[in-house]
Amino acid sequence: MTAGNTRWTVHLVREDGRRSHTARVGLGLVAVLLIAAAILLVAGFGVGRSWATAEESATVRSLRAEVQTLRGEQARVAELASRLERVESEYRRLRGMLIDGTPQLEVPIAVPAGVPGGEAGLAQVSTPAWPVVERGFVTRSFGSLGDPGEQGHTGIDIAVPSGSYVRAIRTGIVESAGEDPVYGLYVRIAHGDGLSSLYGHNSWLFAAVGDSVERLQVIALSGSTGRSTAPHLHFEITQDGALLDPLAFVNEGAVRAAGGSGQNGVEQR
Repeated sequence: MTAGNTRWTVHLVREDGRRSHTARVGLGLVAVLLIAAAILLVAGFGVGRSWATAEESATVRSLRAEVQTLRGEQARVAELASRLERVESEYRRLRGMLIDGTPQLEVPIAVPAGVPGGEAGLAQVSTPAWPVVERGFVTRSFGSLGDPGEQGHTGIDIAVPSGSYVRAIRTGIVESAGEDPVYGLYVRIAHGDGLSSLYGHNSWLFAAVGDSVERLQVIALSGSTGRSTAPHLHFEITQDGALLDPLAFVNEGAVRAAGGSGQNGVEQR
């Protein structure tokens, strides 16, 4: 090609030299081919970059989702840790009550109405104590009839929230404890002189057969086990095998200790 020519001659020779081919191309075609090659390069780079960006975006979204999930799990772990701490604190308090035999300061004591001097006056009530810490409602009285043909009620039912503290009314020895189809989880305590008390429908027992218990010692947590339709404590008193009215028995003890007339601090329903 000489100066000023606008065409190019391309001479192609086979490697063994036996055959050749000559082609003439103009400068314009060369320019077009170069431009097309440049466009293809730029387009390929752009597509590759877009693909990489899309992958990076997907990775970022995946990482953000994982971070969000981890934060949620961290919050649940923190909540579980807080619950565990509360449970351990409650366990330590219950363990202290079982070891010491007396309620701790955090546990409110229901003082029978009519006893002077509040908690100080409670010391005057030697026997018997009220069997629950929470103020409750007597929903079924002693001797009351339920379904037709059913015998009279053998004790009283005290409606209290599930998990309420159930305590011994007097010092004694646990003569039986366990699970019964009717009473559910129950504890029976022998107090001497033929007197015994029974606490039924509990959700948890702290006392076992043979244990010595003190007056006001927590022996169970109330519940709704056995033949029960709602959380409550079934409370029975027997004297030499004969059933007594627990409400009258507790009232009589409170009256004797208070030196006058009084009630047990619960409401009838």
